[in-house]
Amino acid sequence: MKKSLLSILMICAISFSNNLSAQCTPDPNLKTTATLPAALDTAFAGKLYTQEIKYFITKDTNVFVPQLGTNLDAKIDTLWITGVKGMPDGFTYSCHNAECKIVGGTAGCATLTGTPTQAQVGIYPLLVLITVRATAFLGPVPISQNASDTNARYSIIVSGLNSQAEISLGSGPILFPNPAKEELQVYVPELSGEAQFMIQNIQGKTMETGQLQKHEVSHVSLAGFDAGIYIIRIQKGSEIVSKKFIVQ
Repeated sequence: MKKSLLSILMICAISFSNNLSAQCTPDPNLKTTATLPAALDTAFAGKLYTQEIKYFITKDTNVFVPQLGTNLDAKIDTLWITGVKGMPDGFTYSCHNAECKIVGGTAGCATLTGTPTQAQVGIYPLLVLITVRATAFLGPVPISQNASDTNARYSIIVSGLNSQAEISLGSGPILFPNPAKEELQVYVPELSGEAQFMIQNIQGKTMETGQLQKHEVSHVSLAGFDAGIYIIRIQKGSEIVSKKFIVQ
């Protein structure tokens, strides 16, 4: 099935590499555009963390050619991972090959490792930098182009002994920790711009309002909050998502 180039990038182009030797083996059973798992495992302070990611990129697609102002049938030639931002200090990453490269119609994998400290407890949004080379065809004439993009699908949650995160798959909000005491961290993966939030107690009283920014974790002070159950409502355009959390 043909997809736009940007859709392919945002869905499947996730990998981690710093030109180390191969640490994983691609899954030969992956034949359609996909990235597995849907969410990364939680990392725990003081314990070695290892996360493997499997992915596949289709070969046949549809790309927008700026010079022509239209979409053309195309083939994915190559995908490179050029960097990753946002990892906790001390974490390393490696692909299935030294160049962190796959060609269209093939699978790849990556391994992320590190041992976080108690001081690193929190949410770490990952921003993966990618480049894709595609060749479109205007009749018999091939038109090659490179497209740069980012993928903000994944986040690493570093948890302490008594900390827990409410993790949502996909683009849903992540609350950390839950239960919370002095501060609540809020992050919305794949947020394209800004979103507003409002925190209410169970009586409906508004306790805090603010904005969430793209690729950023918001730190909400819970000073003045009594122990109990609260609801955070996050609005992105016409969409409103509500979640409960506990203040101890």
